[in-house]
Amino acid sequence: MRMLVTGPKGFVGARIMDAQKGAVPAPSLRDAKEDTIRKLVEEVHPDVIIHTAAISDIPTCEKNAEASYHANVEIPVWLAGTGIKLVAISTDQVYSGCTEEGPYPEDRTAPANVYARHKLEMEKRTLDANPDTVLLRATCMYDMPMYGVPNRGNFLVNMLRSSSLSFSSTQHRAVTYVREVAGNISKAVLLPGGVYNYGSENELTMLETALWLKKELSLSVHLQDAGRWHNLWMDCTKAENMGICFRNTVDGLKKCIADYGLGQ
Repeated sequence: MRMLVTGPKGFVGARIMDAQKGAVPAPSLRDAKEDTIRKLVEEVHPDVIIHTAAISDIPTCEKNAEASYHANVEIPVWLAGTGIKLVAISTDQVYSGCTEEGPYPEDRTAPANVYARHKLEMEKRTLDANPDTVLLRATCMYDMPMYGVPNRGNFLVNMLRSSSLSFSSTQHRAVTYVREVAGNISKAVLLPGGVYNYGSENELTMLETALWLKKELSLSVHLQDAGRWHNLWMDCTKAENMGICFRNTVDGLKKCIADYGLGQ
């Protein structure tokens, strides 16, 4: 199967390129227009497009909603409009305004920021353009740096490098080993069109998760309670029933620790 991967040098895309040998890297789509997208697809002739490129920083999207809309809505809609099957990374932020305790199934959304609203619009419009589109709502992800490119801060790296951090003692949210995200893409491309919660689950609060990691690695980081935060707690049963399974958050962290020899 010939895969075209957008954002091939990004945090998720680079690892998909590493896991899916023979995948074709797309050029930067930062300023792409619809005809640019069409010409790229005509040139590559992919069987499936894996779309990871996005503006995912929430404050950046708030400050520049126009740029966010172009990157997070228009470009994926144009990709879906080519008629090639699209597998696009979405976000657990679509649950950011939910008031129920959770975990949340795919049909219970309440986006509470510009990024989340744009991602939810993207989901709906790409499915309208091509009902075979697969939307993967990803959790916050982590990994150690690779390819000589420093990671933007993520849960694991921040825990290893910071002297003091704050996490909520009430917020339930999973964090997922990004190499599992990349490794499961070959299964995700076989899913029927639709929206899927895609990542680890976690019964611990974020503060409990951080305290576990601090103890596991004997870290010196000082942890504080950030107070009450909204939950971003996904129910991943739909994907699991289709054969896509992830380790829970603690077991995923254990796997990452073993992969990098962090506990030695």
